[in-house]
Amino acid sequence: MDDEQKSRQELIEELARLRRRMVELEAAEAKSREAEAALRESNERGRAIAQAAVDAIISVNVEDKIIFWNRAASEMFGYTEDEILGKPVTALIPPRYRAAHSAGVRRFRETRKPVLIGRTAELLGLRKGGIEFPLELSLSTWTARGETYFTGIIRDISDRKEAERALAERTEELESLVQTVAHDLKSPVVGIAGLVRLLKKSVSELPPEEKRDEILEQLLTTSSNMEDFLKDLLDGLRPDPVEPSREPVCLREAAEQVVSLYRSRIGERGFEFKVLCETVIPPVQADKHRIAQALDNLVGNAVKHMGNRPDPTIAIELRDNSDSVLVLVSDNGVGIPPQYWKRVFDRFFRIKKSNLDGGSGLGLSIVKRIIEGHGGRIWVESEEGKGATFCFTIPKGAAPTASLHEQ
Repeated sequence: MDDEQKSRQELIEELARLRRRMVELEAAEAKSREAEAALRESNERGRAIAQAAVDAIISVNVEDKIIFWNRAASEMFGYTEDEILGKPVTALIPPRYRAAHSAGVRRFRETRKPVLIGRTAELLGLRKGGIEFPLELSLSTWTARGETYFTGIIRDISDRKEAERALAERTEELESLVQTVAHDLKSPVVGIAGLVRLLKKSVSELPPEEKRDEILEQLLTTSSNMEDFLKDLLDGLRPDPVEPSREPVCLREAAEQVVSLYRSRIGERGFEFKVLCETVIPPVQADKHRIAQALDNLVGNAVKHMGNRPDPTIAIELRDNSDSVLVLVSDNGVGIPPQYWKRVFDRFFRIKKSNLDGGSGLGLSIVKRIIEGHGGRIWVESEEGKGATFCFTIPKGAAPTASLHEQ
C-alpha cells in the first residue's frame, strides 16, 4: 500500500511539473508572438518611412542584386518594383562604369576597406531608356544572418548641376562685361592722368596759388587712383597662362627697380624705401614681369595703408631659405587686425574701416595667385597700429605647380 501511495504521489508531482512546463511554454510562445508582431510592425514602419522618403533608397544583397526599392527610386530611375527587384544594380549604372563598380564590390568583400561607404559622392546614374543623369549617393553597409548588404540613399542633382552651369555661364558673362568696361575706361583715364601731369608741370612755372595747386593735386591723385583701380581690375579678371614663363630672375634687382619707381613717384611725400639683403641671393626661376607685379602691388598696398605716420617706411627684405627665397615686404603703417589676415587675399575683399578702406580689393589676390602659380606660398604678419609684413617664398628651381587658372 505504501508503494502504491508513493507511485501515486510521484505521478501527481510529474503532472504538476508538466503543467508548469506547459504554462512556461505558453508564456514563451506568447512572448514570441509579441516579439514577432513588434518586429513585423517595426519592419512595416521602416518600410513605410522608406517608401515615403523623398530620396531614392535602394538595398542590394551580397550578390549585388536589388532587394529593396522605394517609390522615389521608381520615379527617379523609371523602373517599377516588380521590374527591378532581383536585378543586378549595374542596370542603374552607365555601361562604362560597371566594371569599376564590380571590382570595387569585390575589393570591399575581400579587404573590408571602404572607398565610397560612409561618405557622399557625386556619380552618374542610368534611367530606364538609357538616359544618364547626375546623382548624389550616400552608401552604407549592414549585416544580417552573416551576410553583407548595401543600402544607398540617392538624390537626383540634375537641377543643381544645371543651376551651377547657368551660374558659371553668367559669371563668365559678367567678368567679360567688366573686362570690356574696364578696358574701355582705361584709355581715357590714362589720357586724363597724362594731361593733368602736363598741366601741373606747366602751371608750376607760374606764381604759386594755393587753391589752384590744391585742385591740381586732387585731380592728379584721383586720376592716378582710377588708373590703379582699372589696372588691378583687368589683372584680377585676366585668365593667366597655364604655366608662368620662367627665366633666371635676380630678386634683389627686381626689388630695387620697384623701390626706385616709388621713390620717383612719391619720394617728396617723405616716404623712405629700403631693400635689405644680408647675403648673396641666388637667382630664382620665375616670370620676371609677374614677380615685379607682385612686389609692386605689395609696396603699393603698403603706401595706401600707411596712415598719417610722421616717418613712413617701407622695406623689402630678402633671405636665403634653403630651397627657396623668402621675401618680406614690411611697413610701419596702420596694420591689419588678426581676423582679416587670411581674408585680405580674397578677391574684392576690403576691410570696412575708414583708415583701411580703399583700393580695388584685387591687388593682394593677384599677388597670391602669382606666388602660388610659382609654387610658393604667401601670408601676412601684423600688429594693428604698428604695421604689417607680407611674407612670400619663391622656389629657387622650377618646381612643378598647378596651373594658375586652376587655382
